[in-house]
Amino acid sequence: MKPSVEVVVADAGPLIALARLKALSMLPALFSRVWVTETVLGECLAGTAHDECELIQAAVRAGAIGVLPLANSHPAWGVDAGEASAIASALALNTGVVMDDRAGRRVAGRLGLPVIGTLGVLVLSKRAGLVSEIGPWIASLVKSGYYLADGVIQDALRLAGEFP
Repeated sequence: MKPSVEVVVADAGPLIALARLKALSMLPALFSRVWVTETVLGECLAGTAHDECELIQAAVRAGAIGVLPLANSHPAWGVDAGEASAIASALALNTGVVMDDRAGRRVAGRLGLPVIGTLGVLVLSKRAGLVSEIGPWIASLVKSGYYLADGVIQDALRLAGEFP
């Protein structure tokens, strides 16, 4: 059975990035259900700026993001605990995963999971009419210190029709 891309399990990176942009609402606008594991939520709340923590917690309290109990993870995958828990949960639920980390994306892809990153969420948001352009969002994210490879930025801008 093909995994659902209507439902996703999110990793910490995209949640933190979207919280920095004050754009967490994009996720429930694009997907019928957004999940996060307890492990990922702990990562989000442990290492981010106060505003980001507050926004992520508010999204959870509002039910925009649901919290899954701890999942069995697979340390042999070579990814951190949050990524492993997100991938394991997506496998168990037969869903997609929202993840930016290259190693985690590779593992999820090898396991047949649909993967979308923060910039993919921005592209989908433009296609859905939630934003008029993604360039300013990307610039803001990069300015905040969030690392995005130049090639990934160019690909996203191209997919959004904003790069020649």
